[in-house]
Amino acid sequence: MNLKNNILFALWMLTKPYGFQNLLHFYLKRGRIKFPNNFSITINKNNFRDILQLYRFSVIYGVNINNRWKVNEENYTITTPCGLKFSLEGFDAVIFAETFLYDSHFVDFDLTGKIVIHAGAYVGETALYYAKRGAIVYAFEPNPDCYRITSLNLKLNPELAKNIVLENYAIGEDGYVEFPNIKCNGAASVYSNIKDKVKVRSVSISTILKEFKISNPDILDIDIKGGEFKIIYDRSLEKFKIIRIEYTTEIEGKKLGSVDDIINKLREYGFNKIRIYKHNEGRYNLSEHGTIYAVK
Repeated sequence: MNLKNNILFALWMLTKPYGFQNLLHFYLKRGRIKFPNNFSITINKNNFRDILQLYRFSVIYGVNINNRWKVNEENYTITTPCGLKFSLEGFDAVIFAETFLYDSHFVDFDLTGKIVIHAGAYVGETALYYAKRGAIVYAFEPNPDCYRITSLNLKLNPELAKNIVLENYAIGEDGYVEFPNIKCNGAASVYSNIKDKVKVRSVSISTILKEFKISNPDILDIDIKGGEFKIIYDRSLEKFKIIRIEYTTEIEGKKLGSVDDIINKLREYGFNKIRIYKHNEGRYNLSEHGTIYAVK
């Protein structure tokens, strides 16, 4: 969460009766934070970012932490109502709301045996979401820290992890790319001004299908912050039955493309049912950011 959002969130808390009792603890980064439903957890400098996100998840989205969403402070984990377990490290209120509250990745109730290619795994929440519904998932995440946390979260869900293949790859064009080497962040790919970078392999969708011997893929789920404007020119997309793309048309003032660019290519590949929607409550115009859901 950036400085502006921190300030806005602090001011917002001041207007709420449960805000006053926590402000000092948040400021000092120590003590026990009390949630609206009276659940409490210890905060310190090491877990400050994670617990702040957990607190936002509770107060913004009305989630009663430790009710249906069970927190184990000793093991530093949270378990969703459907039984998925995650480390609190890297927890993100917006991302978890998108996946588990708004159900923004929903395509069907039963995905048994369906093959999902997921680009932009973040901390593995989407891969586990699909695997929980029976899918076989190939997940790719270029950020080293996010990849590490995803690996940890797969270990916390060993039965589902058997159906997930995870690789530390970027998705786009074949070759290698310099990727920001920063602490896990869902928008890591947009930070082009970061000097510390790591070289990671980049693969096209065509290469994924070839290397993993996937001849009949079902679902392609892309969340790679602008990289979708490279992927859409890969004709292997026409092999999928469902494509879900979170798109961003402009990054740091640079225009990457338009929603119509994506839609026109999807129609060319045979997708004739297309829906465009907002996947969270953020303040953005659908011409700049959103989700495209396409079905043949």
